Amino acid sequence: MLKNNKIEEIIRDSLKKHEEQKREHYLFGRILVYIKDPVLPSINISSILGNIERLFPPHLMEEVDEIFIGSFGKNEERELEAHYDSGAIYITSDLPTDGDYIENIIHETAHAIEAQRGLEIYGDRRIEQEFLGKRERLASTIKSHGIDVSHLEFADPDYVPELDSFLYKEIGYDNLHSLTTGLFASPYGATSLREYFANGFEEFFLGNREHLKRISPELFNKLTGVILDEI
Repeated sequence: MLKNNKIEEIIRDSLKKHEEQKREHYLFGRILVYIKDPVLPSINISSILGNIERLFPPHLMEEVDEIFIGSFGKNEERELEAHYDSGAIYITSDLPTDGDYIENIIHETAHAIEAQRGLEIYGDRRIEQEFLGKRERLASTIKSHGIDVSHLEFADPDYVPELDSFLYKEIGYDNLHSLTTGLFASPYGATSLREYFANGFEEFFLGNREHLKRISPELFNKLTGVILDEI
């Protein structure tokens, strides 16, 4: 009996080791997930993919063909955890938790959707107007603390490196978190219109939908349309 238990333990350990070392996985049986560089020992790729399949409607990932995990120049150059490009998501391999991978995959899927359906999402400018209104309120709040922001483009919905650097390096993430409470689902949503959409998309699936609906009704309504495929 002890011998049989030992054999079973060896088999389980062998299977676990094989799973950990496996480079190719599949999400929804279709999307290749390739481990280019080793992840941290605490990361469980199978668990990550299983959780996404339980949380996320597969039709929303139609624009994603591959997910690569490893070291990538664009991520390192721009200090990104992940980015989307031409049907593929590229994620750094040194993220500390399974949740970080799940958040990044969901977030970058939003960028995949907007790349295909940007006119439907942004064409009526309702999300843009909501976003810029929040940016204006954020600028006023920062000014009220005696900080000059007249040299920054708060009214530009696109990504502005100078504004991004100001918010995250001069204001600081902790301060920005308190300044954006009630305006954005997270401080990263203030970065640009595209990140506002993707951040809300992430919040819809992984955060508090009622809170998102309350603080960003136009974004919530548009997201509901995207998710129900009724834009």
